[in-house]
Amino acid sequence: MERYFTNKGIPYSYRDIRKDPKAYQEWRQRYHGDIVPLIVFGNGKRIVDGCDIPAIERTLRDLGVSLPPSP
Repeated sequence: MERYFTNKGIPYSYRDIRKDPKAYQEWRQRYHGDIVPLIVFGNGKRIVDGCDIPAIERTLRDLGVSLPPSP
């Protein structure tokens, strides 16, 4: 997923729930995480579970983010 966001020029932050206890706690308690990656948009307003590129792109469009065309 990091490569996808980097290639599209979309800023992101990465938190490793295996190494960061606070990130793990937030993943489980706030977002009810079961799947990784869990992609959070708009400070938790929208969530996408897993590597679902079509769902990520729909969410970005819904949030008004313009995506460059795929190569």
